Amino acid sequence: MEECELCGRQMKDAYIVSVEGADLRVCSDCAKGKKVLYKEVEERKNTAPRKTISKGDDRVELVEGYGKMIHAARDQMQLPLKVLAEMINEKEAHMLRVEEEKTRPSIELTKKIERALNIKITQQKDGGPDMHVGKKSGGATIGDFFNV
Repeated sequence: MEECELCGRQMKDAYIVSVEGADLRVCSDCAKGKKVLYKEVEERKNTAPRKTISKGDDRVELVEGYGKMIHAARDQMQLPLKVLAEMINEKEAHMLRVEEEKTRPSIELTKKIERALNIKITQQKDGGPDMHVGKKSGGATIGDFFNV
């Protein structure tokens, strides 16, 4: 479980809220009365929990070991955490928590990190057909949905 960025309590589901222009991951109590941008849900199955970020129909999940990937990419570029944080307009302390996998990044932060470090730390969530499969000109066909 992770901690609310406002009150510090442990939380199952995170609400991404806008507070004075900053996007914060907060618990349900702290989200009350604030502008909720979206909600992150950790799916529970018999296997290890999957970290899924949802915003409307866009469902992606963070890859296993995303913090290590961020750290390795920074090391390869010889980029201090402070400089990366400044590049993507985030706080160094927040970036450290993301890198240590104590906090999951929001969709926007994930995209910023991926662009800045030229890495991919998300993947499409399993479960549904990939609508990008199919012919270049016509999109998906019924044959794309069956393993033939």
